[in-house]
Amino acid sequence: MAYYNKIGLLILNNDASKFLVCEKYPEFVTSDYIMPGGQIDEESEIDVLKGEIKEELDCDIDLSSLKYIGEYLDIASGRPDRDVSIKLYQGKIIGTPTPSAEIYDIHWIGKKDKNNSKVSLIIKNKIIPDLIKKEILK
Repeated sequence: MAYYNKIGLLILNNDASKFLVCEKYPEFVTSDYIMPGGQIDEESEIDVLKGEIKEELDCDIDLSSLKYIGEYLDIASGRPDRDVSIKLYQGKIIGTPTPSAEIYDIHWIGKKDKNNSKVSLIIKNKIIPDLIKKEILK
């Protein structure tokens, strides 16, 4: 089991060439681009995901659109001595994403961002390559 166990939501743009990532305020351990979502706790994974998306993006999730993509493991952003596991779901949101709570800004990234120094290691090393392989990210 990883040190951090998280759940994330893959939100694609209309042509599936980019997906939404969050940038936290620097005082929240890292300002790397990370997946929207949060730490899995005693609640069900979907309840955690719903709550985190509401808190971070001020949106709801279209639960009928949720599809499990996979689980990824890599070095945690801002904590190179710890690892992180992300259970990633693809889904659509209801509303316009707006940075809220600890989220400073949101960005849309794509294949070329694999070399972007602001993108977290787990997204660069694991998520982007897998999304390309599965033909989810165009």
